[in-house]
Amino acid sequence: MNAAMKTHRDEMKVTYAVDFSRDRAPSAPRNRFREIPAVVGTPTQDRSTPCRPSKRWTWTSGRSARTTSLRAFAGALAMVLVSVASSVSAVTIDMKVIGNPGNAGNPGSSPAGLGSVAYVYQMATTETTNTDYVTFLNTVDPTGTSTSGIYNTDMTQEPFGGIENDQNRPNGLKYAVKLGTAPNGATYTSMPVNFINWFSAARFVNWLENGQTSDPLDLEVGTYTLLNVQNGPLVARNPGSTFFLPSADEWYKAAFFDGTTYTTYQTNSNTAPTATVVTSTPNAANFGGVSAGPLDVGSYVNDSTSAYGLVDMLGNVNEITDTATVDQYRAMGGGFAGILSFWDANATPTFQDGSWVNPNYGFRIAAVPEPATVALAGAGFAGLAGLTWMRRRNQKAGSVLA
Repeated sequence: MNAAMKTHRDEMKVTYAVDFSRDRAPSAPRNRFREIPAVVGTPTQDRSTPCRPSKRWTWTSGRSARTTSLRAFAGALAMVLVSVASSVSAVTIDMKVIGNPGNAGNPGSSPAGLGSVAYVYQMATTETTNTDYVTFLNTVDPTGTSTSGIYNTDMTQEPFGGIENDQNRPNGLKYAVKLGTAPNGATYTSMPVNFINWFSAARFVNWLENGQTSDPLDLEVGTYTLLNVQNGPLVARNPGSTFFLPSADEWYKAAFFDGTTYTTYQTNSNTAPTATVVTSTPNAANFGGVSAGPLDVGSYVNDSTSAYGLVDMLGNVNEITDTATVDQYRAMGGGFAGILSFWDANATPTFQDGSWVNPNYGFRIAAVPEPATVALAGAGFAGLAGLTWMRRRNQKAGSVLA
């Protein structure tokens, strides 16, 4: 960012010097005003009429105006792009847009009308992985002490937990994804993070909301105002949040709605999916205990995605939402051990305690379109407009002093 600003600043100095020398006649004094004969005596100047004819306004004046303007525009745009790039954090989440705002809910759901969402939003294509969660842990808990409850020892001790906490490693590297593969052959790096609860998932969301900083206070406020609470009543989403755990309505729509109606299953089908570890099987998912544990996220992509392109909306891990009844949240999707009839479009709601952890439970992120980039770009173009105005004012001042 500093380099881009310096380059642009130096370039603008050169450009201004060229414009200034051109307008100020570097070799011989030039009268900017035409002379008119006087009735008596020597010629006088009519300072109301400049010599140079008027022309249509451009960002700069004189020869090569378009080139200079484009150069200034490109420099300002470069500053904006560098600023945006520098704000990109370590965890990048692939999102799918969930459109069709204002859709009606499903009359056959429980409760009736589930899935109606009035706005456009986004959902992560896959569940949050061990790799993403390790980045989060090392950033906010570099000493590996986990005072906020974001790490559970079952992540290390259980065979289907995918994260190690080794105090012999340097600070900032205490946590690591387990080497090798899980007992069912899944890759730990690509498995969904599990052994987390609602509060640890909410803190991950707050971390995203606050720009993925290393400040532990950023875990406690943001989308959810937690204030060091690790159990008990769940808290509501704060208005205006960018990142969040999906509500039951947001999750349901992304899983079952096809733009016109609701399908029976999350694989964009009214035909019951097959429970199998053969991931190339069409309309299949990881449920019914066939795998004994989570598989790599996105394993089932052969005609097994929702209409919006989301994977693993059925099976793998149960997914946390922020739709809650006091201290329990509504779980969605069904885990690897789930029974199909418990998780179809007409299933009875399943609620889980907010502080409970289990290998069957994980989460995925939802979001609204990120406003920060638009605001930053607006600031860049506003700065460019201000720079142009200042240059034109300086040129006008030079004319008056000539």
